[in-house]
Amino acid sequence: APRPAQRNTTRRPIPPKSHSSLEAHRPTPPHRNPTPRVVGLLEKKRRKKHRVIIMLCVAASRVVVVASARTDNSAAAARKAPSAAVRAFVAKAQRVALSTAAATALAAAVAAPSLSLFLWDAPAALAIPQTSECATNSCDDNDYSNRDLRKEFYTKGSLKRANFSGSNLAGITLFGADLSGANFTGADLTNANIGQCNLKDAVFKDANLAGAIVSGANMMEIGDISGSDWTDVIVRKDINAVLCPKASGVNEVTGNPTSQTLFCEMQ
Repeated sequence: APRPAQRNTTRRPIPPKSHSSLEAHRPTPPHRNPTPRVVGLLEKKRRKKHRVIIMLCVAASRVVVVASARTDNSAAAARKAPSAAVRAFVAKAQRVALSTAAATALAAAVAAPSLSLFLWDAPAALAIPQTSECATNSCDDNDYSNRDLRKEFYTKGSLKRANFSGSNLAGITLFGADLSGANFTGADLTNANIGQCNLKDAVFKDANLAGAIVSGANMMEIGDISGSDWTDVIVRKDINAVLCPKASGVNEVTGNPTSQTLFCEMQ
């Protein structure tokens, strides 16, 4: 029988590739210029950084105290120009909060009038009450009766025998003031801060002190408190024992009995 033909297993030589063909198959290196997407992300990051810088500057500026100089007999209030110490504090706060690059970015983003508004016209609710005018100039025997005093503060002031009867003092600070002999008859002292005040012989007849802060105040020799409202006021037990014998009557505004707001019946 004839033998089957054998397959030719000899491999044919592969011709070498030319230089041009190698260049055609070489992967293209990435382009050095950033893509539009990368450019957009970088721009977004830069704007976010500038916004953070502006917010830091505004936050540092809002801690500046806005001092008000008002005379007793003036019909309109006039703002007191910031003192040299206040201006030095602002400059120091800005140096700490902002680097040179941040200050440059802020100057480009915020106009000078806007920055001035943040520095010297900060809202009263954001201002930190410091030593008041009555601490440097005595306000003893002054008459503040029947006024809206919610934008005032009398921190550490000398207000002996001052007359606040019928005035609106809601939310103001009298912290550390000497109020011995002061008259708060019928005054609105809701949420006011009278902590560490000297309240010797101070009269709170028919006053509304709901939510007021009285921590550390000297109330061992407090005056008339009949008809006053002490709702939500935190009073020490030893002070409460002094107040309860004087607690009588009902507050005309809230209708709450004075003894009930001081929890005298629980003693």
